Amino acid sequence: MSEALPQLSETAVSEVAQLRPLTEEESNFVIEHVWRFFCSLRLTLANFLGLFFGMIAGTFVNPSNDSLANIETAFAGRPAVLWAYRTFELYDLFHSWWFTLLLLSLGLNLIACSLERLPRIYYLVRYPQLRLEEIKGLRLPVVQGASVLTAGEVQKKLSGRGYRTTVTPREDGGADIFCERGRYARFGVWVIHIFLLCVLGGGIVGRLTAFEGTTDVPQNGGETDAFVIRRPDGSAFRRPLGFTVRCDDFRLKEFSPGRPKAFESDLRVLSKEPGHVGEVLAKKTITVNDPLKFGGLTFYQASYRQLDEGQRAKLQLVDKVTGAARDLLVSATDSIDAAEGLSYRVVDYNDDFGGMGPAVQVMRVEEPAGSALQRSAGPRRAPPKDAKLSSFWVFKSRPEFDRDNRDDRFALRFERLAPYYATGLQVARDPSIPVVYTGCFGIFLGIGIAFYTSHKRLWARVSGGKLALGGAAHRNQEGFAQEFSSLCQELGLTPPAPRTA
Repeated sequence: MSEALPQLSETAVSEVAQLRPLTEEESNFVIEHVWRFFCSLRLTLANFLGLFFGMIAGTFVNPSNDSLANIETAFAGRPAVLWAYRTFELYDLFHSWWFTLLLLSLGLNLIACSLERLPRIYYLVRYPQLRLEEIKGLRLPVVQGASVLTAGEVQKKLSGRGYRTTVTPREDGGADIFCERGRYARFGVWVIHIFLLCVLGGGIVGRLTAFEGTTDVPQNGGETDAFVIRRPDGSAFRRPLGFTVRCDDFRLKEFSPGRPKAFESDLRVLSKEPGHVGEVLAKKTITVNDPLKFGGLTFYQASYRQLDEGQRAKLQLVDKVTGAARDLLVSATDSIDAAEGLSYRVVDYNDDFGGMGPAVQVMRVEEPAGSALQRSAGPRRAPPKDAKLSSFWVFKSRPEFDRDNRDDRFALRFERLAPYYATGLQVARDPSIPVVYTGCFGIFLGIGIAFYTSHKRLWARVSGGKLALGGAAHRNQEGFAQEFSSLCQELGLTPPAPRTA
């Protein structure tokens, strides 16, 4: 049996040996190298350079934000360019996989550096050295001399300068005094690191969860319950809202005909839940810089377009009894229901009727009793055969002509013929925006703490009629040197000679 087994070569034996589990020392060696890699300053610089060049590329590679379909059409004869656009997602660079990896790499690099270096700051502040002889490497020389001041008097003078003091008795009857001010200036770097992680985390969250879509809603009661999201690669899909958005009215303001000035839409959010269908959940008039926010979504006034359904007559229906007026925008196919069994219909238009200017012809339809009560303009329905029909003209130049000359409960005013528009809404959600903004403000706060405040420390030793004083500051050494000289003079010591370059 043993002779039938194949013999393993030395190479095969070596390969099998390489599959053995790593020893504890080898595992620690690998972990140490991985840790050092993420703590490396070189990795930090590489990440920043990658982000820098990525942002430059994002400005020039696809400045008009064309979809992949348009890019494929433009570079149909250049397969290498198309391969680069597809592989590296250059059509949407800031949401590409490699840009996200750069953000993730910088985040891991920042976390590793923070875990390695920042705890030292905590221990330096939490457990300071309290004795002067334990301190080494002070930039300012230790000043000492004879003094008649007691430890309490020295402590009082230093406390008067705003220092927090700690007194430690000495075995020889003297005392060591430790003073510090601005200890939390050390944590400016912590603040920068934490909020920079907020920015990076927000960018990654936005990359994975944010979306943006569009929808068109016709004015005068048009509704939508979904919007279309177009991916950078040119594909699109329909996403439901979970509620209904209605456009009650759209207004276009113009400098002159054909020169738009501003536009706005009256929106209402309606419930679709059983038992609450049609319930108004929110309402707002939105403009270009004033969106509607509801359900975690933001509805921006982005655009508008004229529908290919002809023009509408802008009318006002006035109830002579109650004085209530209702604005209407109706087409030739709409019926204006005023009361039960009574409706009006626009049937004709004349630019200059009888020399009195623009006017519309309206048909009055009085139906038999029992007709359903309506309160808005709707699709025209055929009147019953026994309905009473009559017609009249309503003039733009004389708004009260119909009110004063026709015996009816309701009167009509004609304003103008108006195009029929659909408001273009941009629907967006980006939960990372408040995180990123908070991170940016936090970074500025951390920079202010780190670069414009200083942790100042003083060590005084009172022993045997002598006083020794040493000091250090982690920022603004020149300013602290002047303050230290002033303290020496106040304590009766000779200030150190200023250093020369």
